[in-house]
Amino acid sequence: MKIKIAFILSMCFWFSTSKAQSIESYGLEVQAYPAGIMFMAKTGFSLNDHNVLNARIGYNMARRKNFGKHDNEEGGGLGLNAGFRHYLKSVHTGFYYELKTSVWFLNIDWRDNNPNRTGSTSITVFQPTAMIGYDFSLNSKFSVGAYAGFGYEINVISSGEDVGQGGISLAGFSLSHKF
Repeated sequence: MKIKIAFILSMCFWFSTSKAQSIESYGLEVQAYPAGIMFMAKTGFSLNDHNVLNARIGYNMARRKNFGKHDNEEGGGLGLNAGFRHYLKSVHTGFYYELKTSVWFLNIDWRDNNPNRTGSTSITVFQPTAMIGYDFSLNSKFSVGAYAGFGYEINVISSGEDVGQGGISLAGFSLSHKF
């Protein structure tokens, strides 16, 4: 766990120092999917008039119920992601598409009903995702956004019995403060 936290903190430090002169925004996001919800803090780094590099750190609260390999799978963990966003307008508002990849470090407790048994699995999940969305400017400093996406969860490292993985649909909302 200490290695995971050190990795996440070092990635945050790298993003903040390597692109500090071009920070475009920071904010909060909530993403919901059929088997859970993710809460994230984000920073956007302006690359040019149409493109933004996003870095996020967050918590994934998985409530898979019977979507996984077992009758009930629940758990959660920390993660981070990086994404490339392209706005159709040159003012970093309006319609956009984003390609992102996430890495989640999850601990999943599972239960089977017949036969009755329980267990726990630690997984590292790789999750590439494509999204489309729209950012609305509230004023010169704040914007809100809504988006939808589709990705794929791949359990790349697992300790314990297999748990669910596969396609994932997402819907999210964001609140951003712009510089």
